[in-house]
Amino acid sequence: MKALKSSYFHKMIIFCFFLITFPVVTVGGFSYIRASHTIQEKVNTGSLQILQQMQTRVEQSLRTADNALTQFIAASSVSKLLANDVRDVQRSSNIQMIEELQEGLRRIQTYDLGMSDVQFIQLRYQWKMTNKGYEPFASDEPDWMRILGSKRGSYWNMGDNSIDLVKTLPLTALDPPAAVILKVPYVEIAKYLSVNEELGKPFIMDGAYRIIAAADSSQIGLSTAAQPYMRQLKEAKEERGIIPIDMNGSRYNLIFSRSVYNGWTYASFVSIEAMTRESESIKWFTLLVCALVLAAGIAVSLFGTRKMYFPILRLYRELFSAAAGQTGPLKGKDELQLIGEKFRAYAHTEKKLSSELQYQRNQLQDFYIMKLFLGEAKQQEMEDKLLAGGETWNSLRVVVVQIDTLEATRYEEKDKELLLFAVNNIVTELVPAADRLLRPIVLDQSQVNVIRSNHLTSEEAAGFIDQITREIQQTVKHYLHIKVSLGISRPFHYVTGAHRAYKEALEALNYRIKLGHEAILYIADVQPHDRSLPEYPEKLKNDLIDAIKLSNKEQAYQLLQQFSHEVFSVQLSHREYQIMMIGLLTDLLRVLQESGGLLQSLYEEEKSLFDRLFELQTSTEIVDWFFHSIIAPSIRLLEEQQSRQYVRISEEMIGMVHSDYDKNLTLEICAYRINYHPDYIRHVFRKEVGIPFGEYLAQYRLQIAKKWLAETDMKISEIAEKLQYNNSQNFIRYFRKMEGMTPGQYRNATDAGAADLH
Repeated sequence: MKALKSSYFHKMIIFCFFLITFPVVTVGGFSYIRASHTIQEKVNTGSLQILQQMQTRVEQSLRTADNALTQFIAASSVSKLLANDVRDVQRSSNIQMIEELQEGLRRIQTYDLGMSDVQFIQLRYQWKMTNKGYEPFASDEPDWMRILGSKRGSYWNMGDNSIDLVKTLPLTALDPPAAVILKVPYVEIAKYLSVNEELGKPFIMDGAYRIIAAADSSQIGLSTAAQPYMRQLKEAKEERGIIPIDMNGSRYNLIFSRSVYNGWTYASFVSIEAMTRESESIKWFTLLVCALVLAAGIAVSLFGTRKMYFPILRLYRELFSAAAGQTGPLKGKDELQLIGEKFRAYAHTEKKLSSELQYQRNQLQDFYIMKLFLGEAKQQEMEDKLLAGGETWNSLRVVVVQIDTLEATRYEEKDKELLLFAVNNIVTELVPAADRLLRPIVLDQSQVNVIRSNHLTSEEAAGFIDQITREIQQTVKHYLHIKVSLGISRPFHYVTGAHRAYKEALEALNYRIKLGHEAILYIADVQPHDRSLPEYPEKLKNDLIDAIKLSNKEQAYQLLQQFSHEVFSVQLSHREYQIMMIGLLTDLLRVLQESGGLLQSLYEEEKSLFDRLFELQTSTEIVDWFFHSIIAPSIRLLEEQQSRQYVRISEEMIGMVHSDYDKNLTLEICAYRINYHPDYIRHVFRKEVGIPFGEYLAQYRLQIAKKWLAETDMKISEIAEKLQYNNSQNFIRYFRKMEGMTPGQYRNATDAGAADLH
């Protein structure tokens, strides 16, 4: 018969195809969807972060301009110009007020704000002060009241070539006599815009949704209020977010962030097509990989299916050869069905033979079990005759069941043997074969069992035995209406120990004379050992773990010796001592693992820690091994982890000082950025750098100040302000304290030195 004509062969191929195709298509599709979604999330998040950074830079510049103008109008010289007519420029007092005004306007110009002009407009007396100086209103002077409109106070207004910060004076006046106008060119704001094809093209709109700044300068001044996407933007209640839109047949994400400072909206269009361009390559790559995997899987499945089918074909030919009377499969059935029918026939025959052999085997096994309980068998003989091999147990116990009395029952003494066989059948049904080492038997007026336990603790094993014995006692009473008592031996581990355990169980039953009928008697209870086990030194263990965490080797060694003394002060077996020390080893390893330690770096030998502990013979060896192989490496590992953490924290703080020295940088701000408590990083920085954080920041700002004094023409007050001093006097006092001279003297000395070099 050819394999290709077999229906079973075709079923195997179809199943293999499905088994390969389904996981490959599922994993490939999920991978592509997940990768595409992740790329879009990262691009959107990156665009929003860039937009927020742009907003921060723009608003920082605008606030600086606003603050400068606010300081200017608060000057007394400006207040005088609101009430006094200075058009008579020949008067000395008027000249002085005009010069003070001009000096104030020039001072505003010194800020690096990119502003093109600052104008003081005296509406009442019709004159103005600009970059050109004092000018009376010309005949073609603009109508300033119309330009200012109905707005009063401080506000930003769009001009022809600039965005204007207008402040009417006084700020609360309904009919202001004067105004100050600061012009910031659109190009100065546009320089903050970062254009990136993948992360979008940002632009800025004012409160009326007119474009203030954009990469394309021709768009400045255009209103976007009529655009379809503006309705979604106006309805959005969040200060920042992402709105999907359709525009010109393409899909975009509108990334926006609203300003609470001046009501402007910072926005950017991010093309979905640009975002998914990378995911398209992932899609085709995933398809290619899936196709290759499918092709390889199909080839392997064809080859493997043939290999798997040929043994079935050979078996079929052996069973249905011409000599057997059949030459091929019957119609409508495949090879496995026919093979199954043949084997079922063989199984029926084998079952009849097995039942006969089992009866004979049980009789022979009962004979050897009797020899075992009577102490007439050797270990090897019992293992060969009674055990099939592969049985495992933690402990064995002999349980003996005896009938208490037949008085007041419907049975007679001659029925006792039959009742014992009935009890034996009940026990055989109640106790699963997995919990019995040997078949239950009836021996000398008793029903005897060998129960095995794989429980890890003696308490669990005792509970298991107690449950079985109570169930036997209650079931026998329910069905046979007789009272029975049970004797239980001490646990043992070797099969030949059943002889002694059988005697112990019988001995336990002798104590019915004191306890009465229907008793469950443990030989360990009626004849207990006269010895006590020590309690596990839990407090010493906890103190030892604390000493390890604090890297205190001396204290850890003393606590280890105290722990050992308490354990070894009671007379126990060698194995019981090992169990107590294993508990300590387990607790130490768990603490080390919870602290992030790598156990491989702690112990590199081929043998496991527990195997090495079992080889130690004396308490001194155990203490020395614990200290040198476990505790000392643990302390060293924890110290290394702590040292690496300290270095990383101090480096991050130093990096923040070097990058943000001109900002309001405090220890609390640093702690918030790196997610640690301020007290903790204060201790770490002082330990790693050698000086407090505040002192390091002050010294670094001092170095920057010296550099600016030597290389720039910045005023001392500007340097003090940029370096976050409250006023220039504080800066001068600190500079003189550290350098022995004032900033001005230092600059002169530096200029003189440079001149000498030339």
